Amino acid sequence: MATVGRLLISALSAFSTLFTLASCARTNEPWSQYILAPSSRNPSPSSVYRVIGNASTNGHGSTLALQMSPGSHVSLDFGVEVGGLVSFNIASNSTLPVSLAFAESPSFVRSISDDTGATPSEDWDLALNVSMPAVGETWYQTPSRWFRGGFRFLTINALTDVRIWNVSCEVGFAPHMQDLRDYAGYFHTTDKNLDVLNRIWYAGAYTVQTNIAPQDTGRYLPQVRPGWAYNASLSVAAPVLLDGAKRDRAVWPGDLGVSGTTAFLTLGGQGLEAVANALETIFYYQNASTGEFPFAGPDTASFRSGSQSDTYHAWSLITMRNYALFSGDQTWLDRHWSNISRGVEFIVGNLDAETGLQNQTQTNDWGRQGGGGFNSVLNALDYAALTLMAGLTNTTMQSQSWTSAAERLKTGYNSLLWDEISGLYRDNGTTSLHPQDGNAFALYFNLTQNATQASRISQGLTKNWNAIGPVTPELPDTISPFVSGIEVLAHFRANEPARGEELMRRLWTYLLDSPLMTGSTIAEGITANGSLHYRSMAGYNHDAAYTSLSHSWSTAPVQALIFEMLGLSVTSFGGKTWSLEPKVVGNRSLEGGFETAMGRFDVGVAVARDGKAMKVSLRTPKATEGKVVVPSGWRRVDVDGKACTDGRVQGGKHEITFFK
Repeated sequence: MATVGRLLISALSAFSTLFTLASCARTNEPWSQYILAPSSRNPSPSSVYRVIGNASTNGHGSTLALQMSPGSHVSLDFGVEVGGLVSFNIASNSTLPVSLAFAESPSFVRSISDDTGATPSEDWDLALNVSMPAVGETWYQTPSRWFRGGFRFLTINALTDVRIWNVSCEVGFAPHMQDLRDYAGYFHTTDKNLDVLNRIWYAGAYTVQTNIAPQDTGRYLPQVRPGWAYNASLSVAAPVLLDGAKRDRAVWPGDLGVSGTTAFLTLGGQGLEAVANALETIFYYQNASTGEFPFAGPDTASFRSGSQSDTYHAWSLITMRNYALFSGDQTWLDRHWSNISRGVEFIVGNLDAETGLQNQTQTNDWGRQGGGGFNSVLNALDYAALTLMAGLTNTTMQSQSWTSAAERLKTGYNSLLWDEISGLYRDNGTTSLHPQDGNAFALYFNLTQNATQASRISQGLTKNWNAIGPVTPELPDTISPFVSGIEVLAHFRANEPARGEELMRRLWTYLLDSPLMTGSTIAEGITANGSLHYRSMAGYNHDAAYTSLSHSWSTAPVQALIFEMLGLSVTSFGGKTWSLEPKVVGNRSLEGGFETAMGRFDVGVAVARDGKAMKVSLRTPKATEGKVVVPSGWRRVDVDGKACTDGRVQGGKHEITFFK
């Protein structure tokens, strides 16, 4: 998309807004400064990070040249996470002149690469030996099987006297995007104290972008040792949205529950194409007899071992509903409705007749401990899958059956799992553990019975917080941006927007600004003190270099800022209906937008200096209809200068004002 209509909210007055329908170049957009994607699909390093030994450098960017002696090391910094195939011109009198090492984190810039196989010694990948067909001057590009999924730093290790110039990376991610900066969606605020929200939104967008892969670039298993190979089939079609850039480089349904929405909001149709191909892979591997969806995509140890997951089955259905909602693709929905129905019936068939809850027998999940029994997070996801799909089906019998099952589940959930003393849900009926995921998911997916209960859960979840984020009780010494992202959304749903914003600032600022990180993408997880030894005792074997630093399940703030803070979300197939309920704290102005098949949605929100009025400039496709909801703490709404009693608004351009 070369042009975009935009809302401009003047910093001089909370009520001075201008909606501009004129075309403008993307480089003129005020938010373009926050887009992290390279302007070229063949970026050069932005700087020299480190020189060790007898080596010299001159020039910069595309003119950078290196002169290196044996045993020297030059580490180059691309400035942001990149991935793909490295190339350069080289002159040497040896056919084995250099080796290459790749790193996401500044902490692991060294002569060997980040690990893509978790081992305590951190030495699986080592460095890639560059083999030349002859001595002299030539051009080199890493062979496709050594495609490197995600890195910021490239270290060149000289094995002999060598001269290197014209270094670049042929970016392999988002292969269907000719212009990597061509975002369909946007978020922006001119408030200086909110600048971190701009950075969080665009880092989330870029994280998802780096997680969109071309075909046959999955992590080959069994793991190559030493070295690596990214030439495994990872899906039935591509481009495809994966969990991470460096690893696992696989389709994971739980991740898609967050990343699929981020892809839609930021990349529009190009994002949804990658989501659709991930879902095609899930459909392809659906169990024909039971209707259960796979735990993971084909290039994972979990898939190869036949592991299943009750929670990820539910996540698959939630992602499928979201894809249908955002795309409005009726042909896709009709083609897959039988698969989807069997998936929903798999849940219904596993619900306990007495409690209405599912007994968790397949406990594989995002990495948490515990599980089993009438698990809170599983049943919250089941409830979401049942209610969302009941709203999508055109069959009355299905809608009634799934709605009835969801209502029984909700009753049993509150009867069996609610702990009145703590004001939180238990993990299951036989434990005193109050999990972060089960409570956040229950709050977000509306398992609560009233506003008081929701408020208590929101408050109770803060007991897990330390200076940089929530330490999850279900996986000790762990801060999970995946679960914490759902918690952000949950606080907004509980009408606690200040709490949701505070959590975004607390955790995601650290994930952006810590010297351990890429500064451009969002990490998979961290420990309670912020180190990269995520899941050290839960499968990652104390291997900090294994942790993915570009992991799209960590991008929920992208949707929190659009759907919750700006308050604009689509509510029916293809965006034919929508809802507006901004949840803005304090005197501020912000704007954002996205695209569906129906057209563009743009919204700008500005709160008056005295805090007594909130003005919203709104543009939605004319063929749509919306519901304006008066946010908590506000008392009435005017639409285009007239009182709006029923909240119904036709699509088009409107000026909406909320009053205290």
